Amino acid sequence: MKKQSTKEGIVLNCMYVGSYLSSNLGHEVINMYQADNGKYYIYLNSTGNFAEEHSEKIDKMLFVKHYVQGVFEVIGKAEGLEDVPGANMSLSRDVKFDGVDEEIFELQKGYVDNEGGVFYGGKSIFDIFNGAEQQSIFITYKAEKVYRTKNGMRIFICCKNLKNEFNLLGTISEEKEHNIKIIELPEYNQASQSLKQYIYPTNTNSYDNLLNLINDERLWEDNIKKVDRCELKSPRKVSLFDICQIQNNENCFSNALAYFMTRPEYYGLWKGFFEKYGITLNKNFLVEREVSSKIKDDKWNHKEKPNGGRIDLLISDEENIVVIENKIKSDVNAVDADKDNSTQLDRYVNYVEWVSIQNYKNKPNCLFLILTPKYNIPTISEEMGKIYKIITYAELYSYLEKLSVFSNDTNFVAFFEAMKRHTYENVNDYLYYEMQEKFFRRIFE
Repeated sequence: MKKQSTKEGIVLNCMYVGSYLSSNLGHEVINMYQADNGKYYIYLNSTGNFAEEHSEKIDKMLFVKHYVQGVFEVIGKAEGLEDVPGANMSLSRDVKFDGVDEEIFELQKGYVDNEGGVFYGGKSIFDIFNGAEQQSIFITYKAEKVYRTKNGMRIFICCKNLKNEFNLLGTISEEKEHNIKIIELPEYNQASQSLKQYIYPTNTNSYDNLLNLINDERLWEDNIKKVDRCELKSPRKVSLFDICQIQNNENCFSNALAYFMTRPEYYGLWKGFFEKYGITLNKNFLVEREVSSKIKDDKWNHKEKPNGGRIDLLISDEENIVVIENKIKSDVNAVDADKDNSTQLDRYVNYVEWVSIQNYKNKPNCLFLILTPKYNIPTISEEMGKIYKIITYAELYSYLEKLSVFSNDTNFVAFFEAMKRHTYENVNDYLYYEMQEKFFRRIFE
């Protein structure tokens, strides 16, 4: 008969966080895979260790990712945790993120050797994390079982007094397509620095809420698998977008869009895309970047209207004008108003109206677009919402994905692949996607 565990602690393990991941592989990537020996090994952020006071006290873990301030989304759980030697030891500041603590490393190496080695896709955990990251702690716990959140279910954990505020945010864009469960931690604020948070039975309400969540079998599915090299396609090659870390750079994406829009071989591609929004571009259409929308015309009878700013992309021909405002940066949550309480969107509409009168015999067809990641839909006024259409990179990506006209153009392929990170609902979703890619590359090296 299996001995009943006396360990009762639960730890929240916040994953896929930080600028560290832009050039490194997060150790927590192993949490969502079985090792080749069929066992589950767990890494606890941020450095793999925990304080001695938590030794032999933690039985369960929830894998979470940051959603909004004070709110986590749950992506999985681990149960039956067993401490791994060295994980309860303190790392000195000098080796926390760089260098090796020899004593801890030897304890970890001894444990891995006793396990018969820990491999993923045939590659040792020591070789996967091969000097690019801190090399003291590789494994924090071994788990009896690991589960993912059931497909179609979204689970959120709200820290103290945030549930009502969170419900009012209305940020879950696919709420109708998911079952939503919200759990409260009434005794807890979000940890300000640490990526781990411990909950014990002494914090009655929070603990009971989490334990009920963990024990609800309807919420979880057992689909954590080994890395099968035979089933995996060879990971995509690293592009200059990856090397230069410009995936979040609005200017770089706008420059790429302008470049590929002006290539004659892609005319049909963009013609088809804009026809979806009621614009049929002529072959001689012009694409301009960073166009000043400052109107220097004293005779302009709308000069009292908002004026100025730069348009990211201005596309025009004899019959059409298309304005594209490209919004990528994760810290841009709204289109800010200026001192006159007008936004750049207002100013662009005014400018296009002026250009239409000055340069067109007949009123052109005008299209105003905001191109944005799914995770960062900007808030615009009701008035501007009647003029501007928000399209997501997911829509553009889906359109391009169905075509093969650029399959032999390595530059376009790199741009297309870099775009994928902006198709996700949440910033942390694409961090997981990129981490998984790096993980597979290390295995295939």
